[in-house]
Amino acid sequence: MKYSNLKKIVVLGIGGKGAYYIVKFLRLLGIQIKGYDLKSNDRTVELESLGVDIEYRNPDEGEKFVSDMDIYSNDIPRNLQEKVKEDNNDIPSLELGKFYHQIITDYEEGNLSEKEVKAFKESDIAPLFNIDTTKMKYIAVTGTDGKTTTCTMIYHLLKEAGFKPALITTVAAYIGDRKVDTGLHTTTPSSQELYSLIQEIEKEGCTHLIIEATSHGLEQGRLAGLKFDTVGYTNITSEHLDYHGDWYSYCNAKSLLIRNHLKEDGNIVLNSDDKSFDILSKISEKYATYSLASNADFEGKEISEKDDCISFTLSHDGKDFSVKLNILGRYNVSNSLCALAICSFEEIELVDLIKGMETFKTVEGRMEVLQKEPYTVIVDYAHTSNAVENALKSAKLLVKEGSKLIHVFGCAGRRDFYKRPEMGKISNELADISILTAEDPRLEDLKVINDEIEKGWRDGKNKDALLLRFDYMDKDVQVRRDAIIKALELASDCDVVIITGKAHENSLCFGQTEYPWNDIVETRKLL
Repeated sequence: MKYSNLKKIVVLGIGGKGAYYIVKFLRLLGIQIKGYDLKSNDRTVELESLGVDIEYRNPDEGEKFVSDMDIYSNDIPRNLQEKVKEDNNDIPSLELGKFYHQIITDYEEGNLSEKEVKAFKESDIAPLFNIDTTKMKYIAVTGTDGKTTTCTMIYHLLKEAGFKPALITTVAAYIGDRKVDTGLHTTTPSSQELYSLIQEIEKEGCTHLIIEATSHGLEQGRLAGLKFDTVGYTNITSEHLDYHGDWYSYCNAKSLLIRNHLKEDGNIVLNSDDKSFDILSKISEKYATYSLASNADFEGKEISEKDDCISFTLSHDGKDFSVKLNILGRYNVSNSLCALAICSFEEIELVDLIKGMETFKTVEGRMEVLQKEPYTVIVDYAHTSNAVENALKSAKLLVKEGSKLIHVFGCAGRRDFYKRPEMGKISNELADISILTAEDPRLEDLKVINDEIEKGWRDGKNKDALLLRFDYMDKDVQVRRDAIIKALELASDCDVVIITGKAHENSLCFGQTEYPWNDIVETRKLL
């Protein structure tokens, strides 16, 4: 694309982080920008000082744009996206993340003019190209579920082996032993945020950096410029299809970690149990595998899950090793295999890695047990169908005969609508009581979201299960608090209460407002 040939562009959702650097790039090329957002912030104030015309409203019904292109944030309501496209179907329309990725790709492939390259650098749109990735080892893990836990396991194992690693996940960042908060609903941080963190990490003299890579972060170019020594995959199930379109496009976004971000002599670790293996294994001939079901370089078998620990046998290179994990969740055997395989490239003896794994503690909000007596209370981040099923199966193992499993959950607004009935059905078939409530309804009606969950719940096979709903939106976070209160009121001795979907996150979104909330903190208060 010849960006310099564009005269005027309309930007919907101009106040977001993603738009900010794109607009700076376009303004440096002399392109006229018309922006829309609902309210002003520090970014819009600065953009206005650069000559950007911003109106704080949504476009009117039937409003026509006089422009060469419109680009829009995926965070604006889907119906508004469709309305704007329909009203302006004579001009090109592109999502902000994809536009950002196009600019990055054109830069990497040498398609930008001298003027455009100058604007690219001055706008700071992709500062990670300035990082020297030979100063320390770079490791990345991607997948649908288990990324945070696997990354944290790698961080722990490297620390136990005497290295000084740094870690950046959706829960937090660690520079050495120092924790750095990464925000509210954080996925892969922006390029600019990552650059600042990496600069700090280099100053601290860290030996390794482990990054949790999301599909959005990969597709939108937030890691552009970084090259990794080792990359690993957990699984790729149906998630974020509202953005990617279908599973194959989602898998393709994940594959960018190998295709665009792996060093020439880099290492790959793949889950041979996952359906993504057939696609990812064709990208490179060199990779290590792990599995719970078949022959692999790292194979987990004879799994035993009891109370608060998991034991299994690890087969590797013709030898068997006993492994103990002091955490809940059978699926964590798979996560541990991925972590062990990745760390094996760091020339650490496997027996030492296994010993280090025994001292690993659960990640905040990942099958975190808040109470064991008189009944068990667990908080877990599970917010995909696969993760919810795995979490409930593990929780169910803790339920004694004659006792019950109580599940509190919801589904986010404007995200992956298809999974709502799936999660409802799973909860019906594994839990005795399902309590529906808010999980970031955003601009959607909470009753409509829970209607869709209930539809799947009623298709479940457990006709003796009980369903309760908390649907009001006029008291913001109180609706989730009341749902948890009800779960605790219903719990008897030896029951298990599991609260999924939010865990460590520090807010609940209603409309466009983020209200302070943390499942772990709030549940501890109630207990």
